Amino acid sequence: MIDGETGNRTFTTFVKSHDERYIDRAVRTYTWGHIRGTNYSLALVLPKYSLHYLHAAIGDTITQAKFSETLQVEKFDEYGFTFIAKREYCTDLKPSDNNTDFLINFNKYIDRNTPNHPLCNSALVNKLLLDAGITSELVKKWSKQIMSNGVSARFVATDGGITRVYPSSAGPDWSESIYNTNDIYDVYEMRKSYNTHESNFYQRSLDNELYIFTPPVYNFNYNATVDSILVSKAVDLDIDGVKLKPAVVGVTLDVEFWLERFMNTTVKINPSGSKDDICSCQRNDEFVDCVLLDDGGFLIMANRDDYVRQIGQFFGMIDPSMMMSLINSSLFSVRKTYDYLSMCEVHKESKSAAGLRSVYVPTIADILQLGWWTSSAAWSIMQQLLVTVTFPSFSEAVDTNDDLSDDVAMESCINEQSQYFFENNETSFYGILDCDRCSRQFHAEKLQGTNLVFVVADTKLACMSCDQKPLIQGKQPSPGPDPCELALNPRYRKGPQSCFDNNASEQDGDCGGVSGLMPSPWMLVLLQVSLLLNACGHRLHDNSVMLTG
Repeated sequence: MIDGETGNRTFTTFVKSHDERYIDRAVRTYTWGHIRGTNYSLALVLPKYSLHYLHAAIGDTITQAKFSETLQVEKFDEYGFTFIAKREYCTDLKPSDNNTDFLINFNKYIDRNTPNHPLCNSALVNKLLLDAGITSELVKKWSKQIMSNGVSARFVATDGGITRVYPSSAGPDWSESIYNTNDIYDVYEMRKSYNTHESNFYQRSLDNELYIFTPPVYNFNYNATVDSILVSKAVDLDIDGVKLKPAVVGVTLDVEFWLERFMNTTVKINPSGSKDDICSCQRNDEFVDCVLLDDGGFLIMANRDDYVRQIGQFFGMIDPSMMMSLINSSLFSVRKTYDYLSMCEVHKESKSAAGLRSVYVPTIADILQLGWWTSSAAWSIMQQLLVTVTFPSFSEAVDTNDDLSDDVAMESCINEQSQYFFENNETSFYGILDCDRCSRQFHAEKLQGTNLVFVVADTKLACMSCDQKPLIQGKQPSPGPDPCELALNPRYRKGPQSCFDNNASEQDGDCGGVSGLMPSPWMLVLLQVSLLLNACGHRLHDNSVMLTG
């Protein structure tokens, strides 16, 4: 691309999740080409499953109306609580942040104008209706089945923009945790997200051939046990050798139910009916910590109540020394990224805390001397006085801004963020964490077919001499990467072959307009000379009076 060439290439690269908590190795196909007449190139990046897509060919209005009926709000009990992606299906149908209102307006518009209206994107509308028809049949099948214990809801999300949650009573609580990228600190916000491609579980399910467990984002201001954990998997289709992933299906698990199951997995029942504790993963055990982490290092479940209240928190904030041991044992690997255009908050010292400043104040004797008037200090003071009299609002504006800057100030900075992932395909990990006066043994085992790892370790409470400095995953100010290491592998760069020409027709009359605020140099010279002559005249007059006397 830098050389202006055209081509395409498929390779494995790292892909961040939308909330920037996770990073995955995924296959992407890059197709690029040069933009004529410029120094730029344009690239299109597609995952393997998006190289082809299903085209909805719904020609008859009867089928369109049948599928559209399943989107009616009054049909939620039958077809599940339904969300549609906030897209511009028709130019005169404005998307709304309120899903119910948008769904009602969409249904009214389609009933009135049909999906083939000239102002509508018929391919987009028909794909939405096709997905609505297919998912409605899936929900009908779910309604005939008994919900498994520990499952609070089922859902399906499609490429066309349909998301259905069954039963409908679970729909109003359906939300997606979105990372607030405008904040330099590790802060997350909860908001409704109905665009399937913006959902973290949807993207990660497509890029991984696993059951993806996604915990809710930990809320620092609300330290309470979460209700559910989301589990999802992509639907794979193979049509004549073409791989497609048109949808993601999943369930939400009840946390309390699965906590009990989590504890019971460590108990072995003997033929006699007695129970043997395999690894003492009982609730609040005084010797053993048992935790279930996902592939990003975030807590899914634990046997300790203090940990359960932090489900969704990065484990490096809960047990930093153990997380470092898991990294050192090659269970986790870390990839750091830097944002060079960040703004960081700076706290300046207030004026009341500042020391006295040295200011030269002329005495009366100095003013009466001709030599003082010819010095640079005198003319500097006179210029400041002249500007203050001419533009009195300047000093007031500066003082006001200074007062505001004492409270909040921003400066350009570099932010660093870390994403953790499973480094290799090994499944078992052992190790000993040595601290100052004690040690902790641990054993970690990946759960096949999922993005989870089960860790059993000596309790943190019995060995508090280990390093407890938090290991931060979110954004934080950083000096940036080592420039010496970057110099060893310099990036390939190429300068422009030609510079931008000067355009004679450019209207630059407004350029330098601020110079009108500056007084004319000749005016300043004239005023200074007049002041000098006036001072000299008074001095000569005084001398003549003394001689006459």
